[in-house]
Amino acid sequence: MSGRRSGRSRILTVPNLVSFSRMLLVPVFWWVLLGGRPTPAALILVVMGVTDWLDGWLARRLDQVTDLGTLLDPVGDWLMMASAVLGGMVEMLLPVWAGTVILSRSVVVGFWSGWMTARRSALDVRMSGKVAITFLYIAIPLFYFSSDLTGLFGTVLEGIAWVAVLVGMALYWWSGILYIRDGLGVVREKR
Repeated sequence: MSGRRSGRSRILTVPNLVSFSRMLLVPVFWWVLLGGRPTPAALILVVMGVTDWLDGWLARRLDQVTDLGTLLDPVGDWLMMASAVLGGMVEMLLPVWAGTVILSRSVVVGFWSGWMTARRSALDVRMSGKVAITFLYIAIPLFYFSSDLTGLFGTVLEGIAWVAVLVGMALYWWSGILYIRDGLGVVREKR
């Protein structure tokens, strides 16, 4: 074998570069948002959301699933979601109560996942979690966009954002409960 890394230990892969680019967009997002530009900030969130889907698709399609990628992807997702929610709350673009509901679920499931990882147990990703994130990735940028718009179009976008955030929050918490239930089952099996 040559000096090249192969298999899951590879570092320089297309999906890893996509995940890393999402992480690099986080400070750009904050700079734009805190500069009073919610529409460009929303566009950055949309790009970051696309990279979240794209890195996983590329990893499977190109057979480039790596250990680094399995770390970068959730860290990038968490940074993106936390920034979008916290930024929306700070700039009063997202209702504080909605942001609190979203962030509290992220903290609960994040600690649970860390505990499961420490026990060398992995949980499968649930479709309900993916659907929930999709709704939230739609809702949060729409709240940002609608803040810059007046008239009927802004009202319609805000209405869509409300529907998406309510559905997304419900599914987000439901999937979190299912992850915890799954984890308890894994722990019981290992006894």
